[in-house]
Amino acid sequence: MPASINLRTGLPALLLTGLGFLFSQCSSSPAEKNDMAETPVNEEIRYETVRVTASRPTTELSLPGELESYYETDLYPRVSSYVKALHADIGDQVRKGQLLAELEAPELTANLTEAYSKVKAAEAQFEGSRGIFQRVLRTSRTLGAISPADLQTARTKAISDSLGIVAANAHYRSVQQLVSYLKITAPFTGVITDRRLSPGAFVGPGGQNGIPILKIKQLDRLRLRIAVPETYLGDIRTGAPVQFSVRSFRNQTFTGKISRVSNNVRPETRSEMVEIDFPNPGGKLKPGMFASVRLPVSSSGKGSLYVPKSAVTSTMDRTFVQKIVNGKAERVTVQKGDDAVGQTQVFGNLKAGDIILKTASDDLADGTAINTQLVGQ
Repeated sequence: MPASINLRTGLPALLLTGLGFLFSQCSSSPAEKNDMAETPVNEEIRYETVRVTASRPTTELSLPGELESYYETDLYPRVSSYVKALHADIGDQVRKGQLLAELEAPELTANLTEAYSKVKAAEAQFEGSRGIFQRVLRTSRTLGAISPADLQTARTKAISDSLGIVAANAHYRSVQQLVSYLKITAPFTGVITDRRLSPGAFVGPGGQNGIPILKIKQLDRLRLRIAVPETYLGDIRTGAPVQFSVRSFRNQTFTGKISRVSNNVRPETRSEMVEIDFPNPGGKLKPGMFASVRLPVSSSGKGSLYVPKSAVTSTMDRTFVQKIVNGKAERVTVQKGDDAVGQTQVFGNLKAGDIILKTASDDLADGTAINTQLVGQ
């Protein structure tokens, strides 16, 4: 049977039916298109990475430091007693040997009196035995008046009683030393920075023996401690001048001298602890202040390493960057140095060309496999 022909178009009816079906599929509703577009696409997160770069050696190294008092100590009681009186409080300037606190212990006072009475008793006993020996000795000069055994007995008794005086005196001095602990004096000239107890508190074994009564710090001489990276240890010389500044006095520079070098490199930071003594007459600077130290160096080795500031992050226990090794993020402990424009100088187990995360993330644990994309700095 021949196919029917549409009189207006001149096309076969069957062909028109097929074209209509195609047009109807192309003009489907927006909702239907959205349903088709909702097919999930597996797009993986890519972390931006950069290469560690090296710069020319510097002639002055900027390092953070902390001021500490030259001497500081907690003052604890040495005997079981009660706090009788406090003669110093927080902020008081005290001199070496100054009375700071008085304690009381009645049993110690009684022991001292008893020990003193034993000394006097021993002295009296020795006086008696010595007198007897002297009389026996004089009598023994008369032939047959005193037997040699009696003379030896009197002599031995006198010697024994003399040694009793020595023992009694030793015991008395030991008790006297314990009683002296009831007066707490300043071990050096400084400032009282803390007071924990009040009059009436029981101190010593069985009481609040773990709490110091007072804390004293020396202020007229301070220590500045800095960690110098291993790269620059060859430039450290005892007696070399060092300049530093503190936030409290932004427009003022202070100068000290390198006094001690620990001669030990810490493996976790690859740095060595250096101490700088600083005379502080008047107590202008305070222990605990952070300082920015400018250390003259002339390293002739490889250049310093720099990374973006965002690549360095700090936690409670360390400062680190995250190095990419075989597609996995690994934390590398570093120490920060100078800050340049958008860059931070770092010291640690890194080398130029290592790939690290451009922005460190504390949420990434060591050994986490990640997808990375190397970008320019």
